[in-house]
Amino acid sequence: MKGMLFAVLCAGGTMLAAGAGAGVSAQNGDILQKAINTPSIAYAVYGPAQKTKVVKAEVPGGQAMQIDVQAKGANAWTVGASSPIAKGIARGDRIVLAFWARAPKLAGDATTPIAFAGITGTAAPFAQVIGGPVAVGRAWTLQQVTGVAPADAAAGTVQVTLHLAADKALLELGPVFVLDMGQAG
Repeated sequence: MKGMLFAVLCAGGTMLAAGAGAGVSAQNGDILQKAINTPSIAYAVYGPAQKTKVVKAEVPGGQAMQIDVQAKGANAWTVGASSPIAKGIARGDRIVLAFWARAPKLAGDATTPIAFAGITGTAAPFAQVIGGPVAVGRAWTLQQVTGVAPADAAAGTVQVTLHLAADKALLELGPVFVLDMGQAG
């Protein structure tokens, strides 16, 4: 599944780069018809010890959000990024969060953590839909987190959430894709 998802998201990124704007238009039979967000680098980055800018990148769409996490936070969520999800989610749906990421200043095979990558509520108590940690290396990789939605979530009440302050690091985040594969996904 991850190999197929990789190929499809690369193809979707080609549409991004070809001028589909901030989003990706779906074609018949395209897995991106399952997207419940607008695949993009539309991250809202927050936290006191960070600097952010958009940079050119060798990922679908040609751009990434570069986030310089300047110090490890007291909590992993001290610095974070979020991205909106426009559509709702039904209880029992299989959800796939996929995003391009790298930490270009790392040496060799070293990795740095993103302590939490997932889907959460947009308001307190920020209930988790899916999530878990990922390790980011020097090369661009398609990070993937999957899970089953434990409850219904109305349109506009959930978001992509990344907790970035687990360590000091220079991170680059490419396009984020959220797919709702349905009950049988």
